[in-house]
Amino acid sequence: MRPSLPLFPSLPSFAPRSDLFAALTLAAIAIPEQLATAQLAGLPAAQGLIVFAVASVVMVLVGRNPTLSVGADSTIAPLIATALAAMGAMPGDPALLAAMVGAMLFVVWLLRLEWMAELLSKPVTSGMLAGIAVHIFVGRLPVALGLSLPPGSPIETVPALWDASGQARLAPFVMAALITLACVIGAAVNRRLPIPLSALVCAIAVAAFADPSGEIFPRIRGVAGDAGLHWPALSAARAIDLLPTALSITFLCLSQTTVVLRTSGADSAPERRNAFGALALANLATAAGGGFGVNSSPPRTQILRESGAGSQLAGLGAALIGLALLGLGAGVLTNLPAAALAGVLSYIALHLLSSARLHDLIRRSSSEGAIALATAGLVILLPLQYGLPLAILLSLVYASMPLFQSQVVELHNVPGTTVWWRRPASDEEPERYEGVLVLGITSPISFANASGIMNGIRRHVAAMPGAHLVVLECAGVLAVDLTGADRLGALIEELRGRGLVVALARLEAPHAQDDLARSGLLSTLGEKFVFQSVDAAIGILGGPADKPVT
Repeated sequence: MRPSLPLFPSLPSFAPRSDLFAALTLAAIAIPEQLATAQLAGLPAAQGLIVFAVASVVMVLVGRNPTLSVGADSTIAPLIATALAAMGAMPGDPALLAAMVGAMLFVVWLLRLEWMAELLSKPVTSGMLAGIAVHIFVGRLPVALGLSLPPGSPIETVPALWDASGQARLAPFVMAALITLACVIGAAVNRRLPIPLSALVCAIAVAAFADPSGEIFPRIRGVAGDAGLHWPALSAARAIDLLPTALSITFLCLSQTTVVLRTSGADSAPERRNAFGALALANLATAAGGGFGVNSSPPRTQILRESGAGSQLAGLGAALIGLALLGLGAGVLTNLPAAALAGVLSYIALHLLSSARLHDLIRRSSSEGAIALATAGLVILLPLQYGLPLAILLSLVYASMPLFQSQVVELHNVPGTTVWWRRPASDEEPERYEGVLVLGITSPISFANASGIMNGIRRHVAAMPGAHLVVLECAGVLAVDLTGADRLGALIEELRGRGLVVALARLEAPHAQDDLARSGLLSTLGEKFVFQSVDAAIGILGGPADKPVT
């Protein structure tokens, strides 16, 4: 059956009062967040509200989850800004990047590649979030200090801040710090409180009355007039330059959307497939409108869920309120200080850092905590367009590490049972069968670990000179590639040449059975040497000498 995206799937659960309340609550949080995120992406602030509205329309049309919020997102915005700055952004480049991300997500949906979302491990995802949080926080410091510095990585920005510290201003820094503090306190009391919007209103009032010329509190740009929308640039060369960034953003979208669905208890295969398809169309739609890329948002989704939203109309309502404010209140927004949005973004950075939960990872697993810290270091020390792809590569290497690990363990019979275990289940001494060696193989057998597994079997055989029957317990063997099958076959012939009988037991995985059948090993070994249990192998091949030794 081919995947499909039915129209208006969330509307059957539409609840007028709940959706209206959720829309008002979300608008109070999302409007300042979307303005700030567009600035974080290096684009006019108004564009944040526009892409939020476009994405919300798409979600009403095809979004199945009633509370999944899609729009400008602070996780991917720094990556957009860094990539565009590095290549010397031209009009249409942000839309081209959004189109590439949308196309990649569409391929994931079309080919049912939802499993790709799992390629980013928890420590790598946590490290990436922590690194992006540092990028956001350090990147907003010049704005909060009233300085005009070119965008760059943290290791570029910090020395530049030091050199320009004599020109720093206290007033915008105090404003940014107070807004960050207010947002943190408001979130701790109740996430639905409109603290960010209220803080921006206060900042506008202070700036309008105390600094009408904008000398003390420099204003943001891009809330009136041209919103910076441009059709995608049709350039193969620029698409190639943006490809690493597009891949990184796609992986972030897949990973973050999966986390959002999992947190909301809606991470079923149909829900995930629909969410990826809707996210793909949202990015393609924002690109068609000349905007930048969008992503699902954990905090906005949580707000909609806590507010009792019944359908995607709640998110659309919040977006329409934002557009109305943009159209009717653009003159007021021109007095919005840049330091105020820097304060909102600093709060977002703190939220991302908290979500990373690095301390919890380090406490629970020192090795995975080290991977998270290494990932954060890559993202912080390198430009994002290079650091994030390397972090994703680190995740893939981490995921493949078990393929290179091999362990062969000697198994003993648990007294009074047919269970064979590495250690006895009680304090009793395990029963030992004279001349019988039972070895458990605990991993798939591949080119990466075949030598280690074969050498492990040889070591155990050498440690029992009187062995005449070797039973390989294969419950942990999920797959066997040709290299692994050839080396296992060669070892079996080697042991047979030394007078030992070799049998396989509990080769349960269908994939491993097919692999060994295709390789010819099962026919070479012979069906009479393949058993469903260790006891069956010993009972038939062991002979009278193989009585338990007491």
